Amino acid sequence: MKLVYIHGASATGDSFNYIRDHLNHTDDLVIEYDSINGFENNLKEMQQQLRGLDDIYFITHSLGGIYAVHLAHAIANKVRGAITISAPYGGAEIADFAQYFLPFNRLMQDIGPGSWPIRASNEIKIQHPWTNIVTTRGSSPWIVGANDGAVTINSMRYRSDMHLIELHTNHYEVIMNPAVVDIIRDKIKG
Repeated sequence: MKLVYIHGASATGDSFNYIRDHLNHTDDLVIEYDSINGFENNLKEMQQQLRGLDDIYFITHSLGGIYAVHLAHAIANKVRGAITISAPYGGAEIADFAQYFLPFNRLMQDIGPGSWPIRASNEIKIQHPWTNIVTTRGSSPWIVGANDGAVTINSMRYRSDMHLIELHTNHYEVIMNPAVVDIIRDKIKG
């Protein structure tokens, strides 16, 4: 099985160092992208990186989960499943508002509930074993509603076609949480 890691917006593949060190899995790929390039351009580059690979299992954080949905749909017969962590499946409502103040910010255009990446991902039926870890601790005063410091809990719970596991940690600390490593180990064994 090929573990494919996709980080969140404004992060790097290094954000998975803790998880990768504790899994000791030898066959993995870390996909890097820059949100400034736009979701569609990044998605095309990711598809190129996955060309020729089989038996893929996605492990993603935040926006990486939205990419994984699109990728799993595009190469469905090559994917075994996914574990997404703090993925904003319902989008980020603050992004729709922030676009008025940051009209040229590509990330704000890509993560709002009405954006193409979010709308299109929610039209895709999940066909593989899929788990989203919902992070329930943290709070940002800029986000309306209960949130983990970056994403609303409602956005992480948005989809009903995947298994949800709640962890009382925030959006950023979750990727260094031993419980996440245990969840991943259990899921990839199954």
